[in-house]
Amino acid sequence: MYPRADAPLRQVMKASKDNDGSFARLIINPKAGRGRGRRYARRLRRYLERSGLTFKAVFSRARGDVERQAFEACRKGCRHVVVVGGDGTVHEAVNGILRADTGAALGLIPLGTGNDFAKAVGLSMDWRQACDRVVESMAQEPRRIDAARCNDFFFANGIGIGLDARVTQASEKLKWLPGSLGYVAALVKVLIDGVPRTRARIIHDGTHREQEISLVVICNGQYIGGVFHIAPAARNDDGLLQMVVAEGVNRRQVLRLAPKVIRGTHTRAREATFVEGKRFSIETEAPLPLEADGEVRDGGARRIDIEILPGALPILA
Repeated sequence: MYPRADAPLRQVMKASKDNDGSFARLIINPKAGRGRGRRYARRLRRYLERSGLTFKAVFSRARGDVERQAFEACRKGCRHVVVVGGDGTVHEAVNGILRADTGAALGLIPLGTGNDFAKAVGLSMDWRQACDRVVESMAQEPRRIDAARCNDFFFANGIGIGLDARVTQASEKLKWLPGSLGYVAALVKVLIDGVPRTRARIIHDGTHREQEISLVVICNGQYIGGVFHIAPAARNDDGLLQMVVAEGVNRRQVLRLAPKVIRGTHTRAREATFVEGKRFSIETEAPLPLEADGEVRDGGARRIDIEILPGALPILA
């Protein structure tokens, strides 16, 4: 059980220390935001120490480290896992926390490029304000938001197959570009190569449909790629997911739709279909790349099964 919401921070810290004496685990992705994680690490640690927070800080070194470090911290009794990074860092941390299944809460200092999850939970992009929010939230019952499961992993913001995943894949080599410009440049590159298309069978909450698709995104949050307001109706606390389907589209249609998607005014476009539900299954004739929370999953997929997990993720926000 958590201490009372109005308990002083010192009392909360005493009640919540894990077995190595730390109050929180701080996991820093040094590569996040084109190296901002490494550059800001010392300032972040000093700022949190001045707030009176007791924590153990660790750096991730390779893909999968954040998930492992979050899982191990939870299993050692740590009640708060605070990550420094972007959406990919969040994705790994969420998987570590939910696999451990100890009720630990996730905190985030957003230093990534897109920061879609941070937008979804209302965090400031100013790292000092984000630190203050995390520390303040530790003194009260954590807020709970929905997460979701896809096949054998979890996600917090959304997953995509087809065009979205190919753009995410291409953007990995363009992270040197500032902000979300890399994602936009990757979209242009993918369009030059050709818009993906395949036949798909989509099942949502017992309803079946077959159609040609170029993109399917299933969202818990509203944004992907930092700037694309893909699912304006999505909420991360309503027990529902929003599916956005772009039927077989061509380059011209994508270029016409892109500015509308950025503004979130594409909801009446004839090329896009919006469906909300709790469970989705998608089968495709050909394997398509798959991205989750902005991270490309190895191997792609021909079938994915998704379900919402209402209130599964405690967060410090």
